[in-house]
Amino acid sequence: MSIRIAAIAAALVSAGAAQAQVEITCLTNAGHLSRQHEPLAQMFNEMQDEVRVTYAAPAQNYADTHLKLFRASATNTLPDCAFEAYNQLPSLARALAERGQIIDLGQFMETEGGDWVADNYSEQMLKLGQVDGTQYGMPFNASVIQWYVNADLLEQAGTSVEDFPTDWDGVLALAAKIDALGDDIEGISYAVDQWGDDWPFQVLIEQQGGAMLNDAGDAVAFDEDDRGLKAMEIARRIVEEGGYDPATDLETQTTAFTEGKLGIYANSPASAKLLQERVGGAFDLRSVKFTVWDDANGTLPTGGNAAIMLTQDEAKQKAVWEYFKFLTGPKGQEITAKNTGYLPTNKAALKDEYLGAYYAENPYFATPSSQYDRAGAWYGYPGTQSEKIWREQRSIIRAVMLGETTPEDGAAQLKTAAEDLMTR
Repeated sequence: MSIRIAAIAAALVSAGAAQAQVEITCLTNAGHLSRQHEPLAQMFNEMQDEVRVTYAAPAQNYADTHLKLFRASATNTLPDCAFEAYNQLPSLARALAERGQIIDLGQFMETEGGDWVADNYSEQMLKLGQVDGTQYGMPFNASVIQWYVNADLLEQAGTSVEDFPTDWDGVLALAAKIDALGDDIEGISYAVDQWGDDWPFQVLIEQQGGAMLNDAGDAVAFDEDDRGLKAMEIARRIVEEGGYDPATDLETQTTAFTEGKLGIYANSPASAKLLQERVGGAFDLRSVKFTVWDDANGTLPTGGNAAIMLTQDEAKQKAVWEYFKFLTGPKGQEITAKNTGYLPTNKAALKDEYLGAYYAENPYFATPSSQYDRAGAWYGYPGTQSEKIWREQRSIIRAVMLGETTPEDGAAQLKTAAEDLMTR
């Protein structure tokens, strides 16, 4: 009898332990789920027994994530946590804060005590997750645009990666030399006219030392000091001088690069691992810092996303916070950087035991860490029309690149498109 009682007691203890485990559900997009979140969630689940992380059916992309969260807010079916793009975080956080549906992470950061924040996060990185001074998001992914180059084609054009130009005149002149190597060789790809969001357009403004919006975030500023015009002039020169072909779709441009038919290719460091896999040693693949017009004041918009806490359950909040600490901690960022190429958002991840030695041995993946000082804001327009604004602006930019619209007219139209829609 005593053996049976002991067995029952053991079963009850086991059931109690299972019930004590807190399960949290997060939302991300399909492009990030398998390469990033699944291995991280598996590692987190295996390293402790108190919390179990699962993921909801993924959104298609950042825009879809944004829409799903707004819809879930209206029906009170928000996930416990989610990963929101930096440029869309302000509008989402403000709306959810009014309804009491998003959590200020500052209170959790304060409980860590000591120098925990200073040891792990730079002020610049933390600002990526702040809205109106409140820390609604913990920066998880961060990327500033970079050049990928075919060093073999550079050599044929008479230069090397070490001598890669640092100004736009030099970059376009080099692209022209590469383009002249053969009818099947292209010089440069900067597909601002085809991108899914306005990240590469913001690059053309911010690298001049400009901003997309004013400090209050409610008025267009990208036209100040003729920066919009200068951006359109460069966009046209990329075609006229660099040999960029707007008629070629973005995937074909990527394929041309990975097959050794394109010399200079602009993309996120998040593509580093994928590009390396596709090239497979077919040529000498390198990455270099992106071109900035104004060395003193120029920045690059920081793409990526922040982890946000949405659950109102206190036990789940504590569980989500533990998961966020892991994801944005040095180990989580080491794994993320190695799996993707993203810039680590935790500065402790640059220590030798995490990414320091790895970057020293793999300079191809180290370029993002060399652009920390260039990381700037990725702006989002007020209102709910950011995606529509970009669709209109993208068509305008494409018309400029094709020579159908002058840079002067294009710059004016870009401003009008934003101002007509941004407050709706």
